[in-house]
Amino acid sequence: MSTSLIIIAIASVLVLIALVEAAAERLAVPQSVMLAALGMGLGLFASLGGATGTLAPAATLFSDLPLSSETFTLLLLPPLLFDAALKIDTRRMLDDAAPVFLLAVLAVCVSTFIIGLALAPVATVPLLVCLLVGAVVSTTDPLAVIGIFRDVGAPARLVRIIEGESLLNDAAAIALFTILMAAVTGTGAATFGAGVIIFFVSGLGGLLAGAVMGFIATPLMNATRHHFAALMSVTLALPYLAYVVSEAMGVSGAMAVVMAGLVTASRARSGQTPPAWRHVRNIWNQIAFWASSLVFVLAASLIPKLLTGFDGPMLLACVVLVLAAFAARAVVLWGLLPLMPRFVMSQTVDNRAKTLLWWGGLRGALTLILALAVTEHADIPPEARDFVAVLATAFTLFTIFVNGLTLRTLTRILGLDRLSAFDQSLRGGARALAASAARGEVLAAAQRYGISPAVARDALAAYAEGARQDGVPVSARERVTLALVVLSEAERATLNRHGEDAVISPRVAQLLNREAQRIREAARVEGRSGYLRAAARIVRFPPSFRAALLVQRWFGVRRPLAQALEERFERLMVRRIVLGELAPFVGSRIAPVLGERVAEVCKQILARRRRVLDEALDALTLQYPSYARALEQRFLERIAVRQEAKEYQALRQEQLIGVELMMALSDELGQANRRLASALTLDLNLDLRRLVEQLPLFAGLPEASLQDIVKLLRPRFVVPGERIIRRGERGDSVYFIASGAVEVDTGQQRIRLGRGAVVGEFAAFSGGRRSADVTVLGYGELLVLQGRAFRHLMETNAELRAEIERIVAARQADAPPADPTAPTPLGDDGDPRHATPTVG
Repeated sequence: MSTSLIIIAIASVLVLIALVEAAAERLAVPQSVMLAALGMGLGLFASLGGATGTLAPAATLFSDLPLSSETFTLLLLPPLLFDAALKIDTRRMLDDAAPVFLLAVLAVCVSTFIIGLALAPVATVPLLVCLLVGAVVSTTDPLAVIGIFRDVGAPARLVRIIEGESLLNDAAAIALFTILMAAVTGTGAATFGAGVIIFFVSGLGGLLAGAVMGFIATPLMNATRHHFAALMSVTLALPYLAYVVSEAMGVSGAMAVVMAGLVTASRARSGQTPPAWRHVRNIWNQIAFWASSLVFVLAASLIPKLLTGFDGPMLLACVVLVLAAFAARAVVLWGLLPLMPRFVMSQTVDNRAKTLLWWGGLRGALTLILALAVTEHADIPPEARDFVAVLATAFTLFTIFVNGLTLRTLTRILGLDRLSAFDQSLRGGARALAASAARGEVLAAAQRYGISPAVARDALAAYAEGARQDGVPVSARERVTLALVVLSEAERATLNRHGEDAVISPRVAQLLNREAQRIREAARVEGRSGYLRAAARIVRFPPSFRAALLVQRWFGVRRPLAQALEERFERLMVRRIVLGELAPFVGSRIAPVLGERVAEVCKQILARRRRVLDEALDALTLQYPSYARALEQRFLERIAVRQEAKEYQALRQEQLIGVELMMALSDELGQANRRLASALTLDLNLDLRRLVEQLPLFAGLPEASLQDIVKLLRPRFVVPGERIIRRGERGDSVYFIASGAVEVDTGQQRIRLGRGAVVGEFAAFSGGRRSADVTVLGYGELLVLQGRAFRHLMETNAELRAEIERIVAARQADAPPADPTAPTPLGDDGDPRHATPTVG
């Protein structure tokens, strides 16, 4: 078949897909059902069109298409998997990681073995072929289900779980199918244990390969972020390279594409400007639509060919297959999934949602592609090829035309299409807010355009008569909950606006947006307590920060910690700015609808959050004032450049400046944007020699002694609230405060010690137990000296030993009678006479 005829056939299919898309929406029929019907119609037309007659050329056009499983998997599968990964918010998916993994990976394995064992008694083929059937039909097509769920308003979390399943299910099924195919043809593992090992090695190897390629592609994407076409080219090449290279390495190409997409969505996306990423997503949406539609229609066109061996025994096997497949999914949903919450691995999924997940396990194009791959393999006996092809095709048709056409009805029967009580309240509040804004706009428009007040009143009366008024929640608690949900959504919208205006970095905008979504969901579920608890997480140190802190302490590498502090600086600063912008929103939008009392509660909550943020940000600013000033300056510079760009655009639209001048001005702005896009660097590098010289305890020591001390000391970065000494433990380290402050709690009094002080020397000197708790008050640097090195230093440096003995004697003399072991406060110069006053 010539290339021109192939192009004509594909173009004709695209036109038919466009018509089917419109018809599916008009008829309220799932798109997958319509596409499957279109594909089957094309297949029948191609096989029954006849060798002669007016329709013969058209029939030949579709019957001679060079369709093979390799064409599908190499050309259409990588973009489908990559697009699904790009749409996933990885961190949000981690909230439901357990059910997603269960449905996508473990369920594939369980389903494969249950179906294989059930088919074995009624089949005339070996058990391995039955297991191969199980792997082929274990690939679900959740994308079709997602569309139905969204149309009927199914719970957002249920959609999120299905999206996660769609991401990993295909990759896991393909990996298992590949292993079983090798076993059936005699080219792979011959034992069950070896097959399991190969499955996990192939899957994990694919994930690792995809992650490496994603990390390699990230700097390329960042380098092309100002050139949208180049950026799109990199993202288009990545899935194909990931698939082909991984398959050549002997690991799962599907898993590699999925992981490459996840890395791109989490890392590369955070390095892009919102317009650049929006450009990428828009093009990928179109590519995914073409790929998914083509693969579904073209695969479905093979159904008449795949069903040629259907007979009575096959009908019995099909019935067994249907029963076994749904039984296997029931085992996973009602047998294994309930175990997850008991191990604190996920939230509970209720029975109604499980029922919908059970019935919504549609099969689609990938099942047909895998069945086609079996029929094309010459090393598989003909009866085995027919067995796999007929069963997989028949089961796919059953799920599409039985499950797919009844899924909406089941959703309504289960009541999952109805709004919850809270959502009904939210709908009423949203309508009240919108109506209030509409009334204000009508009055302002009447005054602006010179329309008489009487006409404005009549318009408002007619509007109120036609508008649906559901009211707002009656109880004060419901009003506060609704207000907090609205407030958190306004917070997210404000963050998005700053991100779109490029006044905050894309990565920080993405992180803050995710935090705002968590706050909103917590407010919906738990009201005020959930809102406050989710908001409190913002100022806590995330695992990434703690990991960077451990890297600094164990290996002395400070750059990851500096990057974590830079991100924390910007997150806290932007969040404080956004909270300041929300105060007017409470007065103008929440108070008129939900009441002044609810608005006052919201203001108090915002003030409480602001105080917590101020404390966290001030602690950083106190330690790094120059960086804080530079960050605030950068924020204002970005606002200035963005406003300048808006003014140029307005002048161009008003035809006050020409195209050439606009291009010249845009080039100047581009240079400014590139300068502002460069990250500010927080320098955490230490000059140990300089720090040691500044400590009063070591003042006056000879040069040789200072050099010995510098070799023995180890720097340690500390954060607020960290406890470095606990009362009663054996003392083995001495801490010199190079910067920051600590609080010593003896049980009888509390003492604040600042820069230049030393703590822990008494226990290390005497070998006894600690007599107090010592907690860090702010960010700072400690110089740590191990007990053995400290005692060696005392033995070799008479001057330092004399100074330590003087401090210990002074502490013992000044200690209160109730606690003779309590440490004496030291001043910044190391002299107890200059100590900070006690805080008790």
